[in-house]
Amino acid sequence: MKHDVIIIGAGLSGLTAAVHLHRQGRKVLILEASDRAGGRIKTDSHEGFLLDRGFQVLLTAYPETQALLNYKDLQLKKMLPGATVLYDGGIFEIADPLRRPSAALATLFAPVGTLKDKMNTLWLKNKLQKLTIEAIFEQPEQTTQKQLAEYGFSPKMIQRFYAPFLSGIFLENDLQTSRRMFDFVMKMFSDGDVAVPALGMEEIPKQLVAMLPAGTIECNTKVTAVDGNKVTTADGTILEANQILLATTANNLTQEFFPNQKMTSHQVTNLYFEAQEAPTKKAVVVLNASTQKKWVNNLTVLSNVSEAYAPKGKVLISVSYNGIPTIDDATLAESMKDELKQWYGHKVSSWKMLKGYRIEYALPTQESVRNDIAASEIKISNVLYICGDNLLNGSINAAMKTGRLAAEAMQI
Repeated sequence: MKHDVIIIGAGLSGLTAAVHLHRQGRKVLILEASDRAGGRIKTDSHEGFLLDRGFQVLLTAYPETQALLNYKDLQLKKMLPGATVLYDGGIFEIADPLRRPSAALATLFAPVGTLKDKMNTLWLKNKLQKLTIEAIFEQPEQTTQKQLAEYGFSPKMIQRFYAPFLSGIFLENDLQTSRRMFDFVMKMFSDGDVAVPALGMEEIPKQLVAMLPAGTIECNTKVTAVDGNKVTTADGTILEANQILLATTANNLTQEFFPNQKMTSHQVTNLYFEAQEAPTKKAVVVLNASTQKKWVNNLTVLSNVSEAYAPKGKVLISVSYNGIPTIDDATLAESMKDELKQWYGHKVSSWKMLKGYRIEYALPTQESVRNDIAASEIKISNVLYICGDNLLNGSINAAMKTGRLAAEAMQI
């Protein structure tokens, strides 16, 4: 039997391509190596808690998610605009006073930078809201670190807000990510909300799966080789197709077709803790701006964002560390708690580690990014096509956009 389209990988890009191909009237078979669809966006149920595989959020202003997803059905739970910041002298709040007026005074007097820095932030927000996404990605590339200085932000503002904030988004501590990505992300923050589906981030790929006919996806089916119009799976099965879409970052396949392209990525380690009392009552990200920071990049009380993330009467706390540490999860958990005691006291000692995730490929590196790709780059041969956020930039929006563009390029 010859299939119409075989897609290798059921992450967001592969699922999005499948949805668009299905709407074209194409018959699609998705081969997924893991136990279920979702790629890097999965949510595990553990002891009554919902644990996303790495702290992740949806920026509701993303054009691709707005076009394809049903936000109402996702039951999105919004986080507060702004952040709580931990620093050597204590804790302060910073927020957009136009979107969170209750934090206006706290932001005005926050020991984060000068009044000029805070006015500069509002100026930048206004500037980026007026720019199109296309214009943002046409700007000359340089590092975010250099661009922040060119925007006129003081070293103190960068150290106490932008560095810890952006390191949690870009998953790298030196702000070497392209300024295009910084401007894009800041525009998305300004134009929309930061949210998570009530039942976890995996509700996003689940919604895409629901748009496809039953039986479209074969899980636990690892592809080991692609040769012409033939796909070989781990059990030796050979499948033929009119067209094949490579929607995975699996090393054996990407290196086969791109031997000179090293798939570089940023890593992250995410630990979840159960607590009886939340360190903050706010649905907000907590940033670590301490000069002594070692193990904690940021934390979020996810049960403050969506009550469904934790059993009734319990609290779920996500704590992230950029990279993969050499110490084990138990030691890392104690190190994280010791670091947080200076702000939250000894009550953190009672936090119980639930589970840890060490994510080797969390985001593609983003020193150079773009927002569009030619069909000729997506089409590798008359049969083979590719998609994935690594082709554009590390975001849910880019993953879904490359899936859509691949489906368009595959029209026959």
